[in-house]
Amino acid sequence: MTSFLEIKNLSKSFKLPSTIHSMKRPLLPAVIDVNLKLSKGKTLGLVGESGCGKSTIGKLIMGLLPPDSGQIIFDGCDLSKLNQKQLRPLRRKLQMIFQDPYASLNPRISIAAAIAEPFKIHATSDSATIKKQVDQLLRRVGLDPKLGGRLPHEFSGGQRQRVGIARALALTPALIIADEPVSALDLSIQAQIINLLQELQQEFELTYLFISHDLSVVEHLCDDIAVMYLGRIVEQAPVTDFFQRPLHPYSETLLQALPIADPNRKQRIVPLGEVPSPLNPPSGCPFHPRCPYAKEICRNERPQLATKSAGHCVACHRSDKLTLSGV
Repeated sequence: MTSFLEIKNLSKSFKLPSTIHSMKRPLLPAVIDVNLKLSKGKTLGLVGESGCGKSTIGKLIMGLLPPDSGQIIFDGCDLSKLNQKQLRPLRRKLQMIFQDPYASLNPRISIAAAIAEPFKIHATSDSATIKKQVDQLLRRVGLDPKLGGRLPHEFSGGQRQRVGIARALALTPALIIADEPVSALDLSIQAQIINLLQELQQEFELTYLFISHDLSVVEHLCDDIAVMYLGRIVEQAPVTDFFQRPLHPYSETLLQALPIADPNRKQRIVPLGEVPSPLNPPSGCPFHPRCPYAKEICRNERPQLATKSAGHCVACHRSDKLTLSGV
């Protein structure tokens, strides 16, 4: 199947402020040589610990950040080569749902005005038509159009996220970047939003890049999964294969951290120590200081992402020998 979104060797670093000890600004690598593929109509879950670079990838795809190197090929067009003027027409096909629904909305304008903004910016309709379109979108995400005149602070977190979803749908996009859209919501509201996203995907033939740290949500919603660690992809697989047999030790520890009511569950494998600083990453495999399986080769040589079975890739020297224990 042809990739609808393909990321090739994507990298991004940020310059940090200088310190009293050095005037030279240190470089923080956030995304390092990332390769990803996403087919049309599918959902790819991007997971990993906080600070691993997941949200940065979403912002790079949206054009909110310029990449240092690499390609972002969306529907046959290389977005990384476009300037802001050339990128603007494509923004109708690319939309984002943000983690914090309140921070993503202007607190000084009504939710109806917020949803109407994309129509006005792209001059798609007249005022009367825009009003009808906004009302339709509010109904579709489960909100009463009569509430359109209210400000964001007058809504609950779940209602504000529905407003964010309605705004993302306004210009009938083809790809939606969902950056942890349910992590700030209560459990019952999470389920409602996830079900809404699934319904909208089928109705509008949407493609999702779903950024999350919650593997249980990813298992329910996604077709494929990619695991990030310190800015790199360490494993990518179909969701079913991943949950049955993860091949990377980091993936194994993430799965074993899931709460499962099983009295026969074996003892968890806990990563050693803390996540290393991206300013001073380890040599060899970036996970080796915390890996219970680490050998000498892991300390000296960084493993490359290699295909082990259909659609299942992993960057680990010992992936052929790993077995899933305790899950």
